[in-house]
Amino acid sequence: MKNCDRGNAPAEFVLVSALLVSMVLGLLQVLMMGYVRHALSAAAAEGARQASLLDVTKSEALRVTQDLVTESLSANYATDISFARSSLLGTPTSEVVIVAPIPVLGVWSVGGSFRVVAHAPLERVP
Repeated sequence: MKNCDRGNAPAEFVLVSALLVSMVLGLLQVLMMGYVRHALSAAAAEGARQASLLDVTKSEALRVTQDLVTESLSANYATDISFARSSLLGTPTSEVVIVAPIPVLGVWSVGGSFRVVAHAPLERVP
């Protein structure tokens, strides 16, 4: 009787390793998206806090936000940042909105962009 399973190991290795590599790349993509979203949220929150202070101008707060995004990610993510005055739950706030592309890792693209919004209450004159 002949052994029919002889020579199957290389084929099984190729099939399993291709699946494993695609799963690892998918996991890295999800982790990268989470990191970018967290970094953008932190930069937007700090920018909103800076913009809410009385002695800080809008351009200074924009520069701080751009610097934070550039240092933690890249200058490509710091191109669409906007500031506005708004009201949240009846409290006047400064609002920062950052729109940045979703990062691409590997050979596929998920497309789209992140939109991160942060608010901070305006500082009042004593």
